[in-house]
Amino acid sequence: MPSILLVTALLQAVVPQPPVAIPADSIAPALQRLADSIVAARPRMPGLIIAVESRANGRRWSVAAGMSDTARRVPLRPEQPVRIASNTKTYVAAAVLRLVEQGKLSLADPLATHLPPALDALLRGDGYRTDVITIEQVLSHRAGFHEHPAVPSYVARLRTAPQYRWTREEQLQWLVDSLAPVGAPGAQFRYSDSGYTLLGAIVERLTGMPLGPAVRRLVGFESLGLRHTWWETLEPAPSGIADRAHQYLGGFDAYDIDPSFDLYGGGGIAAPMSDVAHFLTALLDGRVLAQRRTLDTMLAPRSTEMAGYGLGIFGTVVRGVRGYGHSGFWGTSAMVFPDAGVTVAVAITDQAESRQITPVMSAVLRLFGAGN
Repeated sequence: MPSILLVTALLQAVVPQPPVAIPADSIAPALQRLADSIVAARPRMPGLIIAVESRANGRRWSVAAGMSDTARRVPLRPEQPVRIASNTKTYVAAAVLRLVEQGKLSLADPLATHLPPALDALLRGDGYRTDVITIEQVLSHRAGFHEHPAVPSYVARLRTAPQYRWTREEQLQWLVDSLAPVGAPGAQFRYSDSGYTLLGAIVERLTGMPLGPAVRRLVGFESLGLRHTWWETLEPAPSGIADRAHQYLGGFDAYDIDPSFDLYGGGGIAAPMSDVAHFLTALLDGRVLAQRRTLDTMLAPRSTEMAGYGLGIFGTVVRGVRGYGHSGFWGTSAMVFPDAGVTVAVAITDQAESRQITPVMSAVLRLFGAGN
């Protein structure tokens, strides 16, 4: 398998390197050439989607290369939705912060104040201090939670029982039965899907709505024009939506895995990458949260891990340009680069090839004349 340095060199060879951005009308064909060249250079990469949005003028571009379904040789299309996995955390965090703005909870509130009593008792029984852990600590992965996907037998059921329908309660039971807390609240960073599963339960309790519709309303999907974004099985798929792209785990087709494997807050959203880019653009432009200070609170790093993890969003530096966004297990990543004036969202449809996301983003920034 070629190294990342080799792939970066290949990308540099096929993409022009002008001192300034190429003309806007040339961006779509240049992105298409880029996507085609990357897939051609990576025989194990089934497909690639690149979506870009200009924050300056709202122009949007989306291209795809490779196959959606490798068995049937169905070409991948740029408008196809994918499971975005942990990119969902940014939407959940934004929904929680909207509840803060509405006065329904505070970031300093103890988790026990808002958890359903049965989940609170389950966690307390495993030694989690829900009376001390705060909402902010859960959002920033500093609550001392381990996570249920870290249980090897849980992940193994992806292959042995892909159609199994998980409940939130079962997943948290696997957590407490299998793993101990990783430390005291606030003592360290430990990324935890389980923490966001709990936040999903809190959103439902405070809104009286299922998680999908609740986040849709709090974040404002309709007003933002996120017409093709939805929470799988928790709300109906949008009318006229394209077929979801197949996503793979080292060649294993994960298309038929029940979405409940990663559904209740840590993941769960399916969307085209153009919608994901548009959501992040809107978030950083102040069109999701009502107050700028709330967005500043969200972006402020609570840890140095992941180039500065805030509340459901983390940092990156590509070509010397600072970005903010999130990534997801299935090979998705979306980042806003404020100084470059662009948002870049990438889906690589085999999780084993997801390390190529940063070189792809680097090549896209180069197209816009950004960075060094």
